[in-house]
This record gives sequence, structure tokens and C-alpha cells, in this order.
Amino acid sequence: MDETQDTGMDRRRFLTVLGVTGAGTAALSGCSTDRVQKLIPYLVQSEDQVPGVPTYYASTCTECAAGCGLHVKTREARAIKLEGNPAHPVNAGKLCARGQAGLQSLYNPNRVRGPKKRLADGGTSDIPWNDAIAEFAAKATAAGGKLAVISGAGRGTFSDLLAAWTAALGGRVVRYQPFDHEPMVAANRQVFGVAGLPSHDFASAKFIVSFGADFLETWLAPVENQRGFAASHGYHDGTKSRHVALSPRMSLTGMNADEWFAIVPGAEAAIALSMAQVILAERSSAPADAVALRGMLAAYAPEQIAQQSGLTADQIKLLAREFVSAEPSLAVAGGIGSQHAGAAQLCAAVNILNYVAGNVGTTVRFGADLDAGDGYAALAALQKQMEAGEIAVLVVHEANPVYALPKSSGFAAAMAKVPYKVSTALVLDETAALCDLLLPESHGLERWDDLRPRAGVQSLMQPVMEPVFDTLPTGEVLLRAAKAAGGPLAALQAASWEEYLKARWQGVAKARGAADFPSFWVTTLAAGGLYDAAPVSAVKRAPGAQSVVGTSPAF
Repeated sequence: MDETQDTGMDRRRFLTVLGVTGAGTAALSGCSTDRVQKLIPYLVQSEDQVPGVPTYYASTCTECAAGCGLHVKTREARAIKLEGNPAHPVNAGKLCARGQAGLQSLYNPNRVRGPKKRLADGGTSDIPWNDAIAEFAAKATAAGGKLAVISGAGRGTFSDLLAAWTAALGGRVVRYQPFDHEPMVAANRQVFGVAGLPSHDFASAKFIVSFGADFLETWLAPVENQRGFAASHGYHDGTKSRHVALSPRMSLTGMNADEWFAIVPGAEAAIALSMAQVILAERSSAPADAVALRGMLAAYAPEQIAQQSGLTADQIKLLAREFVSAEPSLAVAGGIGSQHAGAAQLCAAVNILNYVAGNVGTTVRFGADLDAGDGYAALAALQKQMEAGEIAVLVVHEANPVYALPKSSGFAAAMAKVPYKVSTALVLDETAALCDLLLPESHGLERWDDLRPRAGVQSLMQPVMEPVFDTLPTGEVLLRAAKAAGGPLAALQAASWEEYLKARWQGVAKARGAADFPSFWVTTLAAGGLYDAAPVSAVKRAPGAQSVVGTSPAF
């Protein structure tokens, strides 16, 4: 066997390479007919890069809506490892498997490598960025009020720019996230009159009851939940918290429970209301306005719901007594494992349980205002407009509704009725494959950006390396399109997306009394952002709490 053919290296080629390793740039062609290659040694490097010595940058994870802080390890200007930022209040130096896998999306060979335009035959062809942006600007301005944007991006300077850019053209933005915890938002609106998501203090809870909420895996901020659970459930000073899981399915959270009850599917809400009934019947220190719920809860006495729940009346009473006596306690519900017809009522029932036990304001804190989208109802309303031909241009950013929504929803068919569709996806996903123009966004590790995942947290993102492919931040695309279009977009002007972002942060620095912005910027960037304590808002029982029911949904 000819080994030179197998390795692609012969004696002449080897000596040629060996002879130029100390010289600058050399052609490696010799006398062969191989294509010319160039060996470029690392002679002129950035002052921040030393070969063999890693450089670390602070940034923010974008793999989910939690917005954990990152420390990115780079070698020779390439990101090679992600870890948590110890200063960040959400993850405190920890990072989940999904966050660790952020490098996979960065170096994914299937990423869209540059702007592309749909051809008449259904294929795509490369298009220069200037031409792509000019076409995008012309289509968007011509659409006027028939412009719509579906965005899965978190809150931050970009989402503010996107909203202003779209509003200037008379369009609308729908913020959509598949894991949006809509039942929790609806339940909070019904029981407390607050349409938002609270934070949960697992670390302080002495008794935790999970009603199907897989809080150790996919529920709200998993890393924060895991840290809190480890702190409370670990053995410290002779004590540890107790964790009970009530769910028909053995999840990761159920596997870590001290006791798991395989209850009847859909019985979670009735059990929560039954526990609340026991607490109100036996406790005199419940909130004053909670006493009015006794009449509504009378129908959920343990003896009345035991047969339909999979628990005995004595088990329900014991759970209720342990739950209320272990102050503070915490009950949680909702999430992907509980997405059924009774999901909102389950979350509302757990709200009532936490309220009568005195947990609201201690382990359940409103005011953190965790990031959430506009919900499926807003997306469904937009889909109706698409089907009616009321949308001329659709922009899809960091979202894949064709994949995320059931096929029976008919979203793909509705998209087909939109004359012009634009996607900023990193890869050619199911939604991007139906679009007419692809404007691939730079990865979160390749661009400037920021996020406000909750009140008190303003996280920064910075490019830790040059873009792997010919991509641009979508904020840069919007600003260039505004410059090209002028007219109603003329007010949205900046030299670049980086400068636009820094201008917003100059306002933050001024509000905090920082006179020297360059120093403020460097310090904040090194810390990964600004972290203040989230405010705590007091909530009271709303009239809708009286209408909460624990009827099991039909499966």
C-alpha cells in the first residue's frame, strides 16, 4: 500500500514544511500539482492573547430564558470551555448541561454560513450582506402596518430596539417561547391579580412539595433551583429539608424526593386544595383574607377527594400538617410535565396552598418579574392575521414555531400565505426553510448584547472570538436597514450595534452616578453585568381565587 497517498504527505512535502516553520508565510507547492497551501504562524497576535495561556471573558448564556452568567475560556482566540460566573446571582458559578453545550451550537458545521436568498426553483443562493439588507429594508418599509415579527429573544437592549424598529413601521412584535410557563402566569393573574412570574427560594424552604413541577430539570431557572435545593436538602447542623413529589410520572425531581407519590393523573389540583382546606380548618394564623376561602375549599376535604386522588385521607392530612408546620415551606407546580387542560387551575390551586400557608412573600416572591413571552394566544392571533392575508412581511428571530407548534395548528400553511418571510436563524431549521431571505445572526459568543432576565439583573454579552462564519448580530442588521430605509426609521441611527448598546449603557452609568463611563464599562464588562437585589412586591388574594376548581381534566 502506498502510505504517501494515504497520508497526503511525502518526503519532499515534509521537508518543505519543516524548512518554513521559522519563516513568515510560505507556499507549500513544491514540484507537485497539489493546490497551493499557506502556513501562517502566530507571529502577530492580539495583546490579550498569549499562545498556550487561556484568556477568560464574562458573558451570558442564551440557551434558555434563565440568563445564567458565563465565564468563557479561550485559547488562541477560540472558545474552548464554558463555566458559570460565580458573581452572577442566578447561577452563582454553576452551569447546566444545556449551557455547557453552548459551544456545540457555536461550532456547529450546519450553521447558515452567510445571507441567502430564495430562488424561484425553491433553492437558495448566496447574497452579499449589503444587498440582503437593502432588500430587507425595502420589503419591510413597503409592508407598513402589515409587518410582523416573531421573536424568542430575551429582554434587553435588542428587544427594545426590535420593538421600536417594528413600531416605527406600524408593525407588531410577538414574543414567543415554547417553554413560557403560561399556566403559571394565568394562575397568578387569577389568584393574585399579577400577570407575572415570581422567584422561588428553595434554599430557605424546610418542606418542599412538587405537584408535577420538574424544578430540577426544566422549570423556570433550573440551575438556581438546583443550587437552592442542594442548600436546603443537604445535611447542615443536624437538619435538612424534606421533599415530597406528587406526580404520576417519575421525573428527575421525583427521583430526588424523599418520598414520591404516584397519584392519579390530573388529581394534583384537588390534592393542593385539600391540603389548603386542612390548613385553614386547623390553623388560626392564616392570612386574614384567606379565611374567606373556607367555603370554597369545603368541597375538597380529604375524605371527599381521597378516592379520586390516589392518596388516603390520612396521607393528605399528614402532608398538610407537615407542610404548614415546617415554616417556611414551598409548593410548586406547572412546567412541561403538567401541560394539560387543567394546568392553569393546578397552578392556581398551588397558589392558594402557598398563600394559606404563609409562603407568599417568603419562599414565593413577586417582584422579580422573570422574563416571559406574550403567550400562545398572541401567536394564535397573529396566525389568524397571516391566514387572512393581513401580513405582508414576517420576520422570525430566535424562534422556530413550525417545529414548536403542533402540526395540527396549521402554522406552516399560514406562513405560506405570507408573501415575504425572513429568518435570522443560526441553522436552517423548519421555519427558516420556508423563508425567502436568511439573515443568519451571530452566535451569543460572537456578538455584543445584553439581557435583563429578571428585575435587578442586567447581564452583558461580549464577542469572545471572531465570528466562525459570515454572520451579523441582528441588531446590526436592523440599524443598517434603518439607515438604508430612512423615513420613519431615521430616528434609529447609530454607527454600529456595539455603539448603540454602549449608548444605552451610558444611560445606565449616568443613572448610577458613574461619571467615568470607560472605567464603568470595563468594570461592568469584567463582572458580566450589574446585579442588584430584586424587589419584593406584596400581593393579596384577588377575587378570582374564589373560582379556582380542582376538577380533574379529561385525558
